[in-house]
Amino acid sequence: MGLNYDFLYLYFNINFLFILIMGNLLSREKLLSKCDLTIEKVELGNDEYVYVRSMTGYERDLFERSLTKEKFDDKGKIIGYDQSLDNFRSKLAVLTICDEKGDLILAPEDYDALSRSIRIDKLEKIINAAQALNKITDNDKDDLVKNSEAVREGSSNSDSVES
Repeated sequence: MGLNYDFLYLYFNINFLFILIMGNLLSREKLLSKCDLTIEKVELGNDEYVYVRSMTGYERDLFERSLTKEKFDDKGKIIGYDQSLDNFRSKLAVLTICDEKGDLILAPEDYDALSRSIRIDKLEKIINAAQALNKITDNDKDDLVKNSEAVREGSSNSDSVES
């Protein structure tokens, strides 16, 4: 009995197409391994440049959370959240400016200092690249604030996990 080469050809092509269309299911190990982030060199003029990268999920959450301010009652209890686009540009820059390997070079405590020290034309170049890499449009700013506020209103002000 001979091999049916037409059948084998068709079988392997169908499996190949299935893999192309469906992709590969990621394992737990693959999902939790460090991902490759997209890094882009941003020219700032006068032979100056920085690297900007895409954010991780954690960094995006941190960024979105930074766009709200807690409102307190007279007793110090959190009663809600207000929108806060204060230092929007520097917050995004701090969470995306990196070295050539993708390691962040600034920290959240640098928001104000960066905002006060960098010229707006340079900051805008950085922000334009960061927004493009992280798929943040100008219209998303308000949505980010509203979504952060809605999520935070439903959460407790404790960092502990309930069991």
